[in-house]
Amino acid sequence: MATSVTVSATNNADIDGLLSGYKWTGAITYSFPDSSSDYASSYGGGHSEPITSGFASAPTQMQAAINYAIGLILGYTNASITYAGTNGADIMIAQSPAANPTSYAYYPGNYAAGGDVWFGTQYNYTLAQLGNYYFTTALHELGHALGLKHSQETGGPANVAVPSAHDDSEYTVMSYRSYVGASTTAGYTNEAYGYPQTYMANDILALQTMYGADYTTQSGNTVYTWSTTTGQEFINGVAQLAPGGGAGGSANRIYETVWDGGGVDTYDLSNYTTNLNINLNPGASSVFSTVQLANLGDGHDASGNIYNAYLYNGDARSYIDNATGGSGNDSLLGNAIANVLNGGSGDDAITGGGGNDTIIGGSGTDTAVYSGNEANYVIVYNSATQTFTLTDQRSGTPDGSDTVTGVEYFQFADGTVTSAALAAFAAGHAATREPDFNGDGKTDLLFLNDTTHGVAVWDMNGTQVLDNTQVGTSSTGSHYAAKGDFNGDGKSDLLFLNDSTHELSAMLMNGSQSTAPAVIGTINAAGGWQFTDVGDFNGDGKTDLLFVNPTTNGIAEWQLNGTQVVTSPQVGVAPSGFHFASTGDFNGDGKTDLLLINDATHDVQMWQMNGTQVSSATTIGTINAAGGWHFAATGDFNGDGKTDLFFLNDTTHGAAVWLMNGSQITASPQIGVINAASGWQFTDIGDFNGDGKSDLLFVNSATRGVAVWQLNGTQVTDNPQVGIAASGNVYAGLQDINGDHKSDILFENATTNALTVWEMNGTQVAVNQQIGTTNSAGGWHLVT
Repeated sequence: MATSVTVSATNNADIDGLLSGYKWTGAITYSFPDSSSDYASSYGGGHSEPITSGFASAPTQMQAAINYAIGLILGYTNASITYAGTNGADIMIAQSPAANPTSYAYYPGNYAAGGDVWFGTQYNYTLAQLGNYYFTTALHELGHALGLKHSQETGGPANVAVPSAHDDSEYTVMSYRSYVGASTTAGYTNEAYGYPQTYMANDILALQTMYGADYTTQSGNTVYTWSTTTGQEFINGVAQLAPGGGAGGSANRIYETVWDGGGVDTYDLSNYTTNLNINLNPGASSVFSTVQLANLGDGHDASGNIYNAYLYNGDARSYIDNATGGSGNDSLLGNAIANVLNGGSGDDAITGGGGNDTIIGGSGTDTAVYSGNEANYVIVYNSATQTFTLTDQRSGTPDGSDTVTGVEYFQFADGTVTSAALAAFAAGHAATREPDFNGDGKTDLLFLNDTTHGVAVWDMNGTQVLDNTQVGTSSTGSHYAAKGDFNGDGKSDLLFLNDSTHELSAMLMNGSQSTAPAVIGTINAAGGWQFTDVGDFNGDGKTDLLFVNPTTNGIAEWQLNGTQVVTSPQVGVAPSGFHFASTGDFNGDGKTDLLLINDATHDVQMWQMNGTQVSSATTIGTINAAGGWHFAATGDFNGDGKTDLFFLNDTTHGAAVWLMNGSQITASPQIGVINAASGWQFTDIGDFNGDGKSDLLFVNSATRGVAVWQLNGTQVTDNPQVGIAASGNVYAGLQDINGDHKSDILFENATTNALTVWEMNGTQVAVNQQIGTTNSAGGWHLVT
């Protein structure tokens, strides 16, 4: 037999408001007596007449409800509860008119009536079915018998009630309130099948506080599904007790709390066509179908169909891990652990929350939602798998590091970006993000002073610029060579070379400040090696250094590891007659590849990087040099995440593009003719309309006109003039000055030293705005 003992307060009102102050210790038994003689002769329960008068066995429907409730409690807690038949037990359940008008129970106690449950006779308890008043009454009274009190009443070890926001049937079956703020004296207002089908979150936590939490319950990988027509739950395909016996119609309600002890668990709602709202956080609710919401009366519906149990003592094992949406327009919200959130079809909004989540949009137009500004994340795109990786750089990484596929939009606190634009931004990280010295996602301006060797940066703030701040001084004899993110922190660093010692030095940026340049290695210039370019050759998110040897045709690479550099290994030898032309990600694997050109045969070759190794060079095509064509630049012209090749013809003024397809390339088609006779000339490549495709920029030195050709796959629209530079202004370079993923045009005025920016808006350009003046009198000049 079990013994009643006292319970202490926890100082958590959600728990203390349900604690009577008593619980059982030891093995608990329960029984369904079949005779009044099963009770002690002195049994009175404090009533003026013996409660055993008019004794009747509990209706079989209520016995079934009690057995169901016992099963729930055994799943939640470590309590030992066994059936003792029809004789005496710690908890004895029967029926008597003395319990009218409804029913009542005794708290655990070391006396004859302690823990017993009595149902009255004025209600027809034979009608008990999951989800109705009679059935839930069994859960309520058994709760008393295990030590729970009414939530709306003070008392217990802390003499408190459950906080009003949680004092209703959504949080506890021990409340007299159907909904928050309802009367406790007017009776329940829930619809016929609008009552809780399980113990709710506060009940479960209070029971676990008394009896411990059972983490063996559904401790394997568990999939939860529900019927859209009856509300019946299935656990790993096994049918559970159905609301209303599975009748559907008015009984088609889902109103329960899920406790799961461990494993990888999934709410699978793929059979639903409604607009789901799924929240995996502890204590939160999810809406599957408004039709299946319980009507709590007086115009109040339950806030959810399914509620998640709270964590017990912060133990993460009871988290629900994953959720799968249906064909509607769903909203999925993850929790603090790693979740797999699959929107299914429909236009879904998916928020991973904390943890390293996997977000799958599925079909439809889907949005991945993030709490920070875009600049708070390091974004990598793998075009081969069409997968984004977003890593939160804020303190504590509140959004974790997510893997995202199949979404069309990314929503950040400071705006929404198309996946095409974000892919282009990530794929062009080395080219378009390197001049971001403070890591805010906006291109900054770099200045050098040849006299003092000073290095200065202007940080961009939308269309405004802060005063240029000197961030460091390069060593005497060293000169600026390149920009790159050498330590992988999302901020552009500076590389310097010393022509005398052949030392390589790096200045690492920290916000607007820079550490002193550190020597990271020495080029073996005596062996004929020379620094050529930068790129991320091994795909680790850090910019590496490329060297070539024109004598041996060797190609070497130094890999950056934080502030250190790995010794340069030779990764290949270019075939005789080939020379290095450019770098780019030609196969879309996130690693920078090498482009080689043969001036004699006009062959174009590509070497694909594989970590520290390089594959054999592959001839991908031949430039028709006899027709006057020459290689001009690289860019992603069709938005597939692969770097393509751009050619110009000085005779015909034709413009042609070769599109990369893995290691192959299509024949170069002519996409247009530059109106060179009118003074136009190709100047640069940028993404001016933010569609993730590289566009072509032309300027006219005579009229100061600026024109853009937009690429659409292999086609190009007619170049429209987007503006005319002010008198004296000359083109200085392309930058994303305002962080909108559209290339802006930077001008400087050699006379006034003014810096001006034109912001691109589709094919149009905003009025050019002066953002500052270079202090050329002090020896400073802009580095483009």
